[in-house]
Amino acid sequence: MPEQMARDDALRIVHDCYTTGQPQATAAELTGYSRSWVAAEYRRLKARGISPVAGQLELFDSAP
Repeated sequence: MPEQMARDDALRIVHDCYTTGQPQATAAELTGYSRSWVAAEYRRLKARGISPVAGQLELFDSAP
C-alpha cells in the first residue's frame, strides 16, 4: 500500500473513483487511506446526491 497522501489529494481521487464507478478498494489503494475512511467518503458523496456513475460518460465518449 502506498504512503498516505495529503487529505485534499485523497478526496479528489476518492471523488474521481466514486464518479467513475470504481470500487472502494481501488480508492483505498490509490490514496493509502483505510477502506473505512474511503467508505465514509463514498457515503458522504452519496448523501450529497452525487451520482456514482456521473463520470462514466467521459470514459466512453467516442468524440475526438
